Amino acid sequence: MKRPKIGKSFYVFVITTLLLFIAGVLLVSNINRSYRSRIQGAKAMLMFSRRSIHLFAEQNGRFPDSLHELNEYGKKFPDKISWYFPPSESISGKLSNSREHSVLDGTGGLYYNSKTGELKFNLTRPLRSYWRFCLGEKRDKIPADW
Repeated sequence: MKRPKIGKSFYVFVITTLLLFIAGVLLVSNINRSYRSRIQGAKAMLMFSRRSIHLFAEQNGRFPDSLHELNEYGKKFPDKISWYFPPSESISGKLSNSREHSVLDGTGGLYYNSKTGELKFNLTRPLRSYWRFCLGEKRDKIPADW
């Protein structure tokens, strides 16, 4: 009995398929790493900003009227207060506008309540609805709850 011949085209197909699979896995992991670093940076900015708001309140006896006032205050005393964040910071410049909002309505940017000093991301849907290819553990979390 003769064994069937396997031609060069079969080997080319297998090698090409393997290379495409490896490239796809590398691409997905790289995209996910990018999202993870964005999330970590945004959460760090949020934590740092909240700390700055409470420091401002301790020193002045009130919460700042706006995040812009907080920035200006931080610029006046750079040796005593070493915090500053640009008002355009948000979880994603592409997905949200950079304005400060007084209503948590999901339009992006930052939500700030000057009476309570509460600072949140103004994003009220799960993270996967903003970033389709975000595959991490934060995928089903709502940024406004962080």
